[in-house]
Amino acid sequence: MSKLPLVWEWDVGGSFCVLTPLRNVEDEYELSRGISRAKGFPSDAAFHMDPKFKRYVDLADNLKNPDRIITVSKALKEFIEARKPREVEYLQVPIFNHKKKVASDEYFIINPLRVFDCIDKEKSDISWNAIDPDKISAVEKLVLKPKAFEPGFLLFRLKHFEHAVMVDRKLAQAILDEGFTGLIFDEVDTFVR
Repeated sequence: MSKLPLVWEWDVGGSFCVLTPLRNVEDEYELSRGISRAKGFPSDAAFHMDPKFKRYVDLADNLKNPDRIITVSKALKEFIEARKPREVEYLQVPIFNHKKKVASDEYFIINPLRVFDCIDKEKSDISWNAIDPDKISAVEKLVLKPKAFEPGFLLFRLKHFEHAVMVDRKLAQAILDEGFTGLIFDEVDTFVR
């Protein structure tokens, strides 16, 4: 069995809502890059249910959004937080429904801050971004260098591909065993984006 971490992904099966981009937050892309936003996080930050998916209104424990920001229920946040992951911040954010009313104010952005330079660029099949040559825009095959990331980090990001969040295998299995909804975890060797 592999000892590599897994990739956090979204499962939008059933009638789970899909969110629009995060609103009222300048430089929201930083939440997909491992940059701390705890200081001065806007009190009016919010996600809204995407009007393109009007029939989908159920709130999963993990909600999909186009910015790939991990947005979770209070229950999932507390489950993860109880395991004391290092260098992770939690930012509370409400979810507004299709009628522009608060569907829940108990959702949190989970922002892993640690970034490891652990992609094996020679063995991976990756495409570099034409605008920002320090960023990967597509992955056909992802290979990690196991000794390039520090063991014991439950959640972390990959340098050059920071919006992909890596999850410790034991934590991922505990989340699945607990029955949380709206998420799956991909093996590194089958991950494609």
